[in-house]
Amino acid sequence: MVFGSGAKREEVKSHTDITNKQDLSEIEKILYRLDSDEKVLCVARQGRIKPGGAIVTPNTIFATNRRLVIRNPTMLGMREMIEDYSYDKITNVKVEKGVFSSTLVITAPGMGTAARTGRVHGLVAWGRGEDGMIDAIPKDKAEQILLIIRDGMERIRKSNDKSSGALSMADELSKYAKLKDQGVLSEGEFVQVKKDLLRKISELKETEAKVKD
Repeated sequence: MVFGSGAKREEVKSHTDITNKQDLSEIEKILYRLDSDEKVLCVARQGRIKPGGAIVTPNTIFATNRRLVIRNPTMLGMREMIEDYSYDKITNVKVEKGVFSSTLVITAPGMGTAARTGRVHGLVAWGRGEDGMIDAIPKDKAEQILLIIRDGMERIRKSNDKSSGALSMADELSKYAKLKDQGVLSEGEFVQVKKDLLRKISELKETEAKVKD
């Protein structure tokens, strides 16, 4: 499998620490969809002959530090669909292990109605409802993608919690300011409360910035 020109190779490598040439060649196909600071952490290709696989045009799954990207070639690769699901939109993920391979089951709005290539009749739904099922994924890759998605979901949850905490403290500060205006708190007491709250807000913002990085 040919892996791009020298300049293209360097651009691909800037988006990943993966060294496998086949994976790098796959990343090159979605390079134009990646953000400048986005990193591909894992690449998994559907098996061709494993249960649920695609004999002619297997899908490729990319787990980045921000989202899950699914490349779905159709018509023998003459055209393709690329779908992506950011980790803040994914509500659940699990791996169903088979004898020869694994199935990734992902819950996200629209995932169940997104299309993939069927063996005989062209496009069929990923799964049912909001569950998307991606079959015939190598077991080790499925486990790796599972961990990446869960880590991404957890980072976003923590970031949202920190943001909510900062907003709550800002509301608290506003309440203390009203108490000072009403004469319930002295100027000195208000200044001390304000210092404490602003310090906590600053600490939360620093933590949030580290989580995003």
